[in-house]
Amino acid sequence: MVHGAIRVRDNPISACVPNVLFIQRSLSSQGGAIWSISANSASTILALGCEDGSIHLLSLEYDTLQHLRRLDRSKSRILALAWGPPLPQEGGERASALREDGDSSDEDEDVWQDSWIVAGCSDSSLRKWDVSSGRILDRMGTDKIRGERTLVWTVSVFG
Repeated sequence: MVHGAIRVRDNPISACVPNVLFIQRSLSSQGGAIWSISANSASTILALGCEDGSIHLLSLEYDTLQHLRRLDRSKSRILALAWGPPLPQEGGERASALREDGDSSDEDEDVWQDSWIVAGCSDSSLRKWDVSSGRILDRMGTDKIRGERTLVWTVSVFG
């Protein structure tokens, strides 16, 4: 969970403690200016859309702020990000919940994982990345108006 504020100033990203006014952690984006930020549904991973066309994933687990990985780079600025819905983990792995008395519960919980992320780009396109492989899965172009690029400023995922 995010227990503070995330602040972007120039290139670094900083985690601030609310009501205290000091920077708790700071990291470089490693991709130039940050144009978009999106947390996954569990608030454990933060995706940064950068000037150089890269998406960087940062871990927010256990009150940390550290780089996890960089997804494949596109040739355009990443203006907007949205996570796809989490899916049950492949292989049918399940985590058993334990009752207070130590017995395992009859109800099993699915282990969920983030599957993909979609980005609105500055080259009149939307792109979809596979989170586990880091590869671009799909690309959709938008219309150009009077020969000018359409900037995709907002994306949203329903599901």
